[in-house]
Amino acid sequence: MHKKSRREFFEQTVLLAGATLAAPKLLRSAFAADNAAGTTPFAPQAEALPAYGSRSSAAAPYLPIRVLDTEKMPIPAPVGALGWGRKVLFENKKTGDQLTILYVPPGAPGAAVHYHTFHEWAYNIEGDFTNNESTSPDQHYGPLQRFREGNFLDRPPYSLHGGEKGRQEFMASQVGAIILIMEEGEVSGGTFTVEPGQTGMKFNADYKKIKTWTVPRIIDTIDKMPWEPHPTVPGLKVKHLVDDQGRGFRATMWFLPAKWDSSQSREFARPYYYKQAYQLNFVIAGDLKVQAYRAPGEKAESYRLGKYFYMERPPMSIFGLADGEVSQGGAVWLEVTYAKGTSIPNIPIEDPTYL
Repeated sequence: MHKKSRREFFEQTVLLAGATLAAPKLLRSAFAADNAAGTTPFAPQAEALPAYGSRSSAAAPYLPIRVLDTEKMPIPAPVGALGWGRKVLFENKKTGDQLTILYVPPGAPGAAVHYHTFHEWAYNIEGDFTNNESTSPDQHYGPLQRFREGNFLDRPPYSLHGGEKGRQEFMASQVGAIILIMEEGEVSGGTFTVEPGQTGMKFNADYKKIKTWTVPRIIDTIDKMPWEPHPTVPGLKVKHLVDDQGRGFRATMWFLPAKWDSSQSREFARPYYYKQAYQLNFVIAGDLKVQAYRAPGEKAESYRLGKYFYMERPPMSIFGLADGEVSQGGAVWLEVTYAKGTSIPNIPIEDPTYL
């Protein structure tokens, strides 16, 4: 008897039994711009995105959304002897904030115990990856955390994590992993190990001056966190992963069933924009039809997002769910919102401005 994988079980909850979906595609062709060094992450440049990307049109002071079909993105040459690979979805070269899909090969032991001076978050798309989640630099056998599909990580600065001395084989990834991960502020911050002599890692000889070592929030969103029905929107379900107004950071998972129609809740589907908040979206499973607007009162531009599509909306970008049917086969997506910029700003997230 075939035992369903975690992925098969998860996707069955969002896809209609027996439903056949057309391959998801962008509904608009694509032109737009990546960020140049030294610019804000919102400033458009005059160059075309590749075939797997698209950007909506926008009239000042409004800005476009950006969409990537990450499955069609090539993986650049693997990094290092172990063959790690990654796809860069977003990068602010001025601050060092970077959202990537990390490809971990089977057998990868992970890095030595280290910490960041910046915040990071991650969602395990598939596979497994093990960390020693230490609480002290003197701790060599800390709690082991094997990250699996559906795990969400919210890691504050000065959180020790990595491999254990002499136990690399035990900690090695069993089948490899694919991880969506955001690392903030590498330019102004840094990554340091507390163990001298580690290849490719900076050792901080003053680490003993650090008086507070933090611990991460790790959520198994599949096995340990059920969907919660939305109190006012029929069919909509939600998982509140992080909602921290003090830090100005929010991470939410959304679920819409197959054939969900915007007429079921005009309030939830209606277009809106933020004046300074920045939002990153990633479709975990299913399909989702959305709309962007060049300016208030103008005709909507439609996009159908498929599995592993990424959608980025900077401040002053107008976005909403599609008119009519929003999802053919159901959709689950991760939505991460920063109050300002793309790193923890420690200010509250504003309320949306609705059209």
